Amino acid sequence: MGDCSLDVNAQEIGCSSNSLIPKKDPRAIARQYQLELAKKALEENVIVVLETGCGKTLIAVLLMCYMSNLIKKPEKKVCVFLAPTVVLVRQQAEVIEQYTDFKVRICCGDSKTLKSHTAWESELEQCEVLVMTPEILLRKLCHCFITMESIALLIFDECHYAQFESNHPYAEIMKVFYDMKAAKVPRIFGMTASPIHGKGASINSLQALLHAKVYTVNDKTQLEAVVVSPVVQVYHYSSNENLSSSHQKCLDKLEDIKRQCISMLCRTGDDPSKVQNAKKLLQRLHNNVLFALTSLGLWGALQSCRILLNGDGWERNELIDEKGNSCDDFKQNEYLAQTVSLLDAECMEDDAEGTADTLCNNLLREPFFSQKVLRLVGILSKSNFRSRPDMKCIIFVNRIIIARSLAYILGKIKILSAWKCNYLVGVHSKRMSRKNMYQILEEFRSGEGMRG
Repeated sequence: MGDCSLDVNAQEIGCSSNSLIPKKDPRAIARQYQLELAKKALEENVIVVLETGCGKTLIAVLLMCYMSNLIKKPEKKVCVFLAPTVVLVRQQAEVIEQYTDFKVRICCGDSKTLKSHTAWESELEQCEVLVMTPEILLRKLCHCFITMESIALLIFDECHYAQFESNHPYAEIMKVFYDMKAAKVPRIFGMTASPIHGKGASINSLQALLHAKVYTVNDKTQLEAVVVSPVVQVYHYSSNENLSSSHQKCLDKLEDIKRQCISMLCRTGDDPSKVQNAKKLLQRLHNNVLFALTSLGLWGALQSCRILLNGDGWERNELIDEKGNSCDDFKQNEYLAQTVSLLDAECMEDDAEGTADTLCNNLLREPFFSQKVLRLVGILSKSNFRSRPDMKCIIFVNRIIIARSLAYILGKIKILSAWKCNYLVGVHSKRMSRKNMYQILEEFRSGEGMRG
């Protein structure tokens, strides 16, 4: 990798005409290494490799400004900024609009699609920066709605996907449409935190496909002032190998409920393939309940079952990661109803005068909560966390049902009342709209309405 250690004054970088640089000048907040990398990107195709939080996007914005003599209207060329997901497209477009006065247009799957050559010609005449997913650009290039000759600057965010052996749209765009022998080709600027990504990937392949050279900042002292390295602390909790008698008794009863429901399915006289599919769905539902019981404890599993029972067929299948709609909701509802009754009774056994909802505060211990959850509660309840209004927390889990249940559980525990909890799921979720996702993310960023 190249060592970007050029000695350059901020005022020396730029176009021949300062009047062409937008009124919002990102140079005012740029750090020296960002200015140096932007200058290098003016001279040749560059791939910037920097850790997350080091300001790669600002380097791209600086480069746009320095190439504004080719992008600003009435020039015919545009800058195309590619990002692999819709979320990143919107995020990067906001940054460009924040630091420049370029006319920015978002093009992605959920935006208004320009479907004709005339519409695209009009768009290219008006816009200066197009931010889009690579699938959109690839499709428009294939249909000649846009050509490489009309792009002055082509930016690849998360450019590590561009590998010769890959069929990713990044790779297809470069392999099919970028011809170094052509009279005019766009300047290429790539950025990534991890240049080697996936099986068979290599830096050489990335550089060769993008016709670019990798640069980073070898003087780490420049970055240390910008990015605070995380302090890693490992917390241990006991495994579930030695289950308590009440836990094991509950598992045995859940197996009995599942067997009864499967037995009823077999006696329905339905088509064998339909019965087999219903058994498969019921088994998957059962496995998710067992997973919730092990991961969250009795009370947590109870909340998971309530969520599953109250959801419709599509939502339930999404929560248990099953494709297609349920072919026998009745038997799944029967299984869940019996499971809720069982778990509710187990929880109430130790607190006959309370309710299942107040139990989480009355009996904050095993088996009602798993060791993992209890350890998490202990971490979040530390005074040095609770006393800081700017403290935020992200908890990663591997199943949607655990995310929903854990958000509910943490919100019910009184000693965690300072934390406001919510959950996020994947962008392809049918339950959560993109608008809702953006709202939750914005609340998290701003600190309004939630902290965890």
